[in-house]
Amino acid sequence: MSKNIADKKAIIVGATGGMGRAISTALANEGVTSVLLGRNDNLLSELSEECAKLGTPGIPLASDISNLSSIESVVSKAIDLLGGLNYLINCAGIYEGGKAQEVDLKKWDRKLDINLRSHYYLVRYAAPEIIKQQGGAIVKIGSVAGAYSGGGMHIASTLGQEGYMQALFEDVREYGTKVCTIKPGFVNTSMSRSENLDSSLMIQSEDIAHTTLYILTMSETGCPTEIVVLPQRSPYKTS
Repeated sequence: MSKNIADKKAIIVGATGGMGRAISTALANEGVTSVLLGRNDNLLSELSEECAKLGTPGIPLASDISNLSSIESVVSKAIDLLGGLNYLINCAGIYEGGKAQEVDLKKWDRKLDINLRSHYYLVRYAAPEIIKQQGGAIVKIGSVAGAYSGGGMHIASTLGQEGYMQALFEDVREYGTKVCTIKPGFVNTSMSRSENLDSSLMIQSEDIAHTTLYILTMSETGCPTEIVVLPQRSPYKTS
């Protein structure tokens, strides 16, 4: 039996990206009030207005999670604005490729800061409040990772996220807190678009929003700890 999530409270990290935006509006439509984290004030304001039109506030809070030292105060402010916290949904991520023998290591360090380190900082400061509320959830949008030349840090950060989330579930499961990594293939967002791919055949951001709702509304007796979502049909264009 699915749960009613109306009146719950969420922090959505990377809210103004393709998947983040779809998740933000989907939660607003379900009656979840969210603090929307992102770097662009204008995009945050637009998204906040869109959530309000759906009947539930979206509170914009500009922040840059690559600044790890700021995360504690950002999470604290978000919890104060919400008056509590049930869900942490982290959609933020960047891509930095490069062969090991050629890459600019500063770019790899930035990718680790945003894709991996910031996540466990966010959890460290959000989890105590989520645990207090009982029956909450921590969701990380990851990706499908396979070995390919130039993808070393993508694979390293992705597998690091997955391993961390597996251990996190053991830390918080007895509080009724769900922990899940969503691993999509090609999603129709700016990060994945390519002239070699048919965007209409890619996973749509709304598909990931529906997947997130499935996690949040699942009954108390089960937890999907990892969900792989692939395009139903191959998005690669044929000549």
